[in-house]
Parts: sequence; C-alpha cells; structure tokens
Amino acid sequence: LQADAQHVAFVGSKRKFATLADKLEAAGFDRSTIDEVKAPAGLDIGAVTPEEIALSILAELVSVRRRSVKADAV
Repeated sequence: LQADAQHVAFVGSKRKFATLADKLEAAGFDRSTIDEVKAPAGLDIGAVTPEEIALSILAELVSVRRRSVKADAV
C-alpha cells in the first residue's frame, strides 16, 4: 500500500480482505488507501478453478493497463 502502484488487488475472498483491512487500519494505514484495493482480484467471470481465477486476474490487469494507455493518449 505504500508503493506508488497504479493498481493493487487482493487474491482472496471479500471476507478475508475485510479481516486484513481491519488489521491494516489498526496498523496505521489510512482507510481511504485500504478502500482503493480491488478485492477480490480479477474480473467477475464466474471463475471457480485456479486456472479460471488466474485468467480473470490477468484479464483485469490487461484492462487496467489498456485503460491507462488510452488515458495517456487523450
């Protein structure tokens, strides 16, 4: 969270991230920064298997990358 990253995502369930978010806040991280984390990682394609989850995460990364390239071109 301290890195200047364009995109931060959490590989895990919303419930697991909620627990982590509480711990991060208790450790001093700003809640608005924590809320910027995409959780769970990946596009919602109904992925179930590890391979499908990996594909959904890669698709999300391509989407983020292409949006930034498009924004830079404008």
